[in-house]
Amino acid sequence: MATTLGSRDPRRIICSALIAQAFQRVRFPILASAQRHAPETRDPSLYTPRDFDVSPYFAIVKPTIEQGFDYRKLVWAPEASD
Repeated sequence: MATTLGSRDPRRIICSALIAQAFQRVRFPILASAQRHAPETRDPSLYTPRDFDVSPYFAIVKPTIEQGFDYRKLVWAPEASD
């Protein structure tokens, strides 16, 4: 893979670029058509997480907004027994 913005390793691609690449493959638009480049021709490495947040084509789920959600109470794995 080519070097991408934010990547210090030329073999790695940052998360938003990887997601943008996947959506481009299925021809799903990320940003509204008012953008400078057509969605299928824009370099995936130019997308940022903000692009998905402001896009009219995505509904961003933010669990902290949901009533009663507390990330500190999540159990990621059982506690080790002594």
